[in-house]
Amino acid sequence: MAEAMRNVSDLTALEVREHLLSGQETVEEFTAKLGRFVDATDQSIHAFAHRDDRIVAFQAEKLQRERAAGHLPGPLYGVPVGVKDIIDTMDFPTEYGSPIHAGRYSVSDATVVARLRAAGAVIFGKTVTTEFATTQPGPTCNPHNLAHTPGGSSSGSAAAVAAGMVPVALGTQTNGSLIRPASFCGVYAFKPSRGLLPRTGVLDQSPSLDEVGVFARTLEDIALVTELLSGDDGHDSASARHPPRRLYDVAITEPLLPPKFCFVKTPWWDEVEPEAREAFEAFVAHMGSSIETVQLPEIVKKVAPWLVTINETELSVCLQKEWLHQREQLSQPLRARIEKSMTISGTDYLIAKDRMFHVMNAFDEFFATYDAILCPAALGTAPLGLASTGNPIMQTVWSFAGLPSVNLPLLNLSNGLPLGVQAVGAYQNDARLLRSSRWLVSEFVKRNMT
Repeated sequence: MAEAMRNVSDLTALEVREHLLSGQETVEEFTAKLGRFVDATDQSIHAFAHRDDRIVAFQAEKLQRERAAGHLPGPLYGVPVGVKDIIDTMDFPTEYGSPIHAGRYSVSDATVVARLRAAGAVIFGKTVTTEFATTQPGPTCNPHNLAHTPGGSSSGSAAAVAAGMVPVALGTQTNGSLIRPASFCGVYAFKPSRGLLPRTGVLDQSPSLDEVGVFARTLEDIALVTELLSGDDGHDSASARHPPRRLYDVAITEPLLPPKFCFVKTPWWDEVEPEAREAFEAFVAHMGSSIETVQLPEIVKKVAPWLVTINETELSVCLQKEWLHQREQLSQPLRARIEKSMTISGTDYLIAKDRMFHVMNAFDEFFATYDAILCPAALGTAPLGLASTGNPIMQTVWSFAGLPSVNLPLLNLSNGLPLGVQAVGAYQNDARLLRSSRWLVSEFVKRNMT
């Protein structure tokens, strides 16, 4: 590495590890330089809710001491990672994006954080979330244009990776909170199959829908990090009997045959911005016979109200203490959501829950023919202003069904902002989705160069 500070966006997680193992810099030296870069960059982006150089230095020194004692460096040795501020960390506060929980420290790490540490990662800080991972935005700006939203609710994680402050960050998705901000910020993001990553120590905003996921600069990093975090931890019932998954080796392997994709416009195609529609249609035409355009089954039109019914009901349960004792510190939009949830009947909730597996199974015939379903990752580029995080409707079906999805930052519109292509895979076939997505990105780049 050159003497001058190098933007970490130039290094993937795997490259950071290789750089640190080479001895060119110690973990302490690297993270200290990175900290100075982040302090300067984040003055305008506001991606981090909590950062403390002393905590980072302590982690770095511990890694170096263990290596000097003969311990083998982990697969994420020295890699700085941002963690969404609804995921528990012992050394940084976890405040859920709400003044109600200001100064809250957990007594243990979330399972995914503990597994990051075991792999040698450095928890670099807590990234901004919307209020309780809902819709009320935090202060984070889009790195591509500070006047635009980064999306949400994993606002800070997407922006931190996009701005080069960390190569990897954790987020969560209940409806569209990983894929949408990744599209707006122009980075890769992965929402795994339901249950692949344990959620122990993560705010249970909507236990039927919540998933932990990963932002990164490359699909290779996403595959590695997700693999290391995967598997039953004995606490989260959604992850029960789910073994750790072999993702990285499969993802980096060239498929024996070129993957087949289908593109679906979804029932919300008319809501997609005109220039975005043109960009997606041009993308499909550009990829030729690799992509066929097909129609979604009729059942998807009913999914949005079902997801809302489940999410609103479970959100009100999650926030019952805050509602009863500190209601005035909740934002007005969140208070309105909780009040509305009280009108939802138990019957409607149970019917919506029953529909989840039916919707998942509705796509079996697609994955018998195609390696992945492609569709827009958002209705357009990041909206102007910070009062809203955008519309999550393009993730609603896949989140409800529990299917894995990934944002591929392939497109840019005339306003200079990125726009993602969303790839969706078969349930519990995450490795196939990542391998096919990696092939698609490579083929897209190759065709653009010819």
